Amino acid sequence: MGHGHSRNPSWSLTFEGLLLLREAISLLEDRLKFTIPVTWFVRADRLVKNQFGERLYIMQMFMEAMGSSVSRDHELGWMPQLPVEGGGGVDQDDLLYTHAELIEFLPRLDSVRMGDCYHDNVTMRFLDKLGVKFDSSAMPGRKKDDNGWHMDWSGTPIWAYHPSCEDYRRPGGQQLGILEIPLSVLQVKAPYDRVPLMRYVNPCFFRNLLWPELTNLLSVAPYIVCILHPDELVSRKQGGHPLVAYSVNNFMENLAEVVNQAHLFGRTVSFHRMRDFEQSGMTAEVT
Repeated sequence: MGHGHSRNPSWSLTFEGLLLLREAISLLEDRLKFTIPVTWFVRADRLVKNQFGERLYIMQMFMEAMGSSVSRDHELGWMPQLPVEGGGGVDQDDLLYTHAELIEFLPRLDSVRMGDCYHDNVTMRFLDKLGVKFDSSAMPGRKKDDNGWHMDWSGTPIWAYHPSCEDYRRPGGQQLGILEIPLSVLQVKAPYDRVPLMRYVNPCFFRNLLWPELTNLLSVAPYIVCILHPDELVSRKQGGHPLVAYSVNNFMENLAEVVNQAHLFGRTVSFHRMRDFEQSGMTAEVT
């Protein structure tokens, strides 16, 4: 929820989209005859405090908008947007102070997704030390360092793994207790790309950008991890990202097609939260 590249972003489209998403999920559950629990990664960090005076302001607004069902049927996770400091690292104190407030506010905090998919050895070890069980920040194969956006997931496996103490991007050697659950990725060519790039599976992308590549993934994957931002469901007359359709119907049809294609491959389909990996045993050894 919320994009980190703006100093003081507007949250109006985020919360408008949140209501659309809540209704769309309910309609999909009726249509597909599935329960669709969600892990909601909500912003809480120093940047939120700078904008609103409280680190948990957006978290509190989210709870007011969603009601008690989100804590009962879904999972509430944490997305810290941590500015990279001049020396190349991030503000660890921000992680520490925000986490201390969150565990007083939430009955349970298991899962984190880092803003901008950023991690390094220090931040991964820090989350592990805080007792976070699951992180879902990895974009296997992507490396980016421009306009203040720094990430490096070179050599990261496509399935869940316990990060090495020496290299957060892969398993091996002495490992951390935290489980890294990478985003599912596809080769997707945006209108401005010269060649396709590895991008996460987002059901708000235009259908022609996801299919048929997503069909191939569904034929072999034991699971897929999808991501979206609520504002991507809000219709736009102009602006926005050229990959995103900004359409509730497009979102619903993409998810319905995921279920349909999986069934065509004889797969059993169910939807899960991040914390459900605790029982799944899905790690890098899954084939």
